[in-house]
Amino acid sequence: MHTRLNHEVKSLSEQKMEIQQFESLILLRDRLISNLLGEDIDAILYWAGKDLARNQPVETEIDIVKLFGHYSFGSLSLIEDKKNRKVYKLTGEIVEQRLENSQNPSFSLETGYLSQQLQKLYNIYSEGIYEIKRKKKEVLLTIQMDPKEPVPSV
Repeated sequence: MHTRLNHEVKSLSEQKMEIQQFESLILLRDRLISNLLGEDIDAILYWAGKDLARNQPVETEIDIVKLFGHYSFGSLSLIEDKKNRKVYKLTGEIVEQRLENSQNPSFSLETGYLSQQLQKLYNIYSEGIYEIKRKKKEVLLTIQMDPKEPVPSV
């Protein structure tokens, strides 16, 4: 009984630390950066996401999913896979917190990051957009890919 109680207290403590961590991220991402960048926020964060991805090689889409978790972007899962388009669902506590605490959160950083990682992985041009689904507490990231337009080798 005592061990179970200690485990529950530890679990609650870990949850509290995670929420506090998310509060800091939300403060930076959805308040401070939003105020600094103003109406250019989506374009700048999309470019920043692509730039981050250029410096982080991945070998599989699973690596991308792991990096999303590592960087506290959220839990990424593929929900549609077609020749020219992939749709991913972004969920998790950080996504829920951002949707609850921010009137207009930007997920352009995540979208740019994913788009560039897929472009590097498959060597074809890729661009993305995101759509917030507040009622479902998720964000859809749609990546359009053009297999007819390969990325030139450097």
